[in-house]
Amino acid sequence: MKIKSRILFILLFVAPITINAQVEFIEVETLAEMNAVKKKASDQMLMLYVDVYATWCGPCKMMDSEVYTDPAVADYMNTHYLSVRMDGESDFGRMYASEQQLEGYPSMFIFSDDGERVSKIVGFTPAEELIANLTSINEGFSKVKSYRAQYQQGKLEPEEFAEYITVVRDMGNQEEADRLASEYMERVIGPKLSDNDISVVAFYMDMDDSWWEVFSSDADRLRRVLGDDYMLAMEKIYNNTLVKAVEEERVDLISLMANDLAPLVEQETISWDLRSLPFIQYYYYTNKIDDLISYVDKRFATDRKDDHRWLYGASSQITDMDQQYQTEQLLKKELEWYASCIALEEHFDYYFYQGMVQFFLRDRDKAKESFLKAESLASTQEQHEMVEQVMGYVNSQ
Repeated sequence: MKIKSRILFILLFVAPITINAQVEFIEVETLAEMNAVKKKASDQMLMLYVDVYATWCGPCKMMDSEVYTDPAVADYMNTHYLSVRMDGESDFGRMYASEQQLEGYPSMFIFSDDGERVSKIVGFTPAEELIANLTSINEGFSKVKSYRAQYQQGKLEPEEFAEYITVVRDMGNQEEADRLASEYMERVIGPKLSDNDISVVAFYMDMDDSWWEVFSSDADRLRRVLGDDYMLAMEKIYNNTLVKAVEEERVDLISLMANDLAPLVEQETISWDLRSLPFIQYYYYTNKIDDLISYVDKRFATDRKDDHRWLYGASSQITDMDQQYQTEQLLKKELEWYASCIALEEHFDYYFYQGMVQFFLRDRDKAKESFLKAESLASTQEQHEMVEQVMGYVNSQ
């Protein structure tokens, strides 16, 4: 008996213990319960993480099944945060969602231990990305408090001011970062851009700003100063300039994007022709449909003659942009373009997009033929799944 007991003890001692790691959430349904968890976070000097979900929301369910059950996420959040969740469509949830200006489900709001909202995260966020975001927020807020105190006393040096803006932006508090950056650009920047200036203006400027020429004159310097944020900054500048060009109908800015911005990012990206993309987006978003069609046709007939990959890139970009409106004039032209691509080379992508356009034009039989032809050319499991999904949708209509 003693021997058996000892064997049992050894087995219990060495047997692996399986624990279903998950984030420890407190479900909140009333204002009183929310006030209680705020006090608990304050007492424990923990940041407060509030997940607002909807019962019908697919990405919310994915957060529950794939992210909050991740051991690394659970370990980090259970150590550094007090985590709360609520149904955004309950009585209290609707009130809370309105107060926090909810943008969509799921939305995650992060508060300091003294109740200040310091960041938000919207939409499905993979485990590794969520940990990175929360780590940045957790570590950054202590810096923010220090910088904010100096800022309010007027004691921030330009380098510290630039770092203050960067930390606030990295934490996801965009409104505060925008306000600080606007002030910085008004009162700090001189005729020559310092490294600190570059770290700020890169995320708020457009190519019409007075300092664009100086900013863009040394690409190696930009890469050194901006580091891992280099492409994010270029994307911001691209979007800011495109919006301004569209709003003011300034094709000169589009030319500047094609000639000056594209060379700055071609080393880092394998994206389709960045010299053509600004023109295609500009003509589409200013509703210059005839100019858009003319631009693509002329390019394909001249410097891009018989370049079916270029024509597919232009056509698919237009198809993607126009999915919501399905402009008949464009759809019919897109069919011509995809047919030209197929005539030069049969390819999965060409048939797949041809099928999409035919379906948008309500020619279901031809759409099926194109999708089946695409399937015959599929070379990856992903491509087979794409056809399977779209065929299921087509057959259900």
